Amino acid sequence: MQDYIIRLMTVDIENLSGKKKSVLIVDDEKIMRESLRDWLKDSYNVTTAETGEETIELIKNHDFDALILDVRLTGKSGIEILKEVKQIKPQINSIIMTAYPSVELAVEAMKAGAAEYIVKPFSPDKLENLI
Repeated sequence: MQDYIIRLMTVDIENLSGKKKSVLIVDDEKIMRESLRDWLKDSYNVTTAETGEETIELIKNHDFDALILDVRLTGKSGIEILKEVKQIKPQINSIIMTAYPSVELAVEAMKAGAAEYIVKPFSPDKLENLI
């Protein structure tokens, strides 16, 4: 119960600052990008990207609090992109999402710098708890 109270106090302090966390969502599937954006837009400043190149450009030019990155993308994989992102902004909270989970992939994602690994489909609440 004490952990719950501490968590609520932390959320209240963040809300008092008036600043929403910024989140970059990367997925090559338009429906997934838009769904995640719509789920999170009331609580976060949300930006979306479709490709690895677009992601790297956004990371270089903006400060995001969190990166939500699909593993399977057109071109470079999400793991490759994550490695590049971590070289540019090592402090970014990174969440890898996949519809094709495996222990090997989870280990690879964590080694690349992911803080979390989430399997599709997932609930918006579960994702928000990870950000």
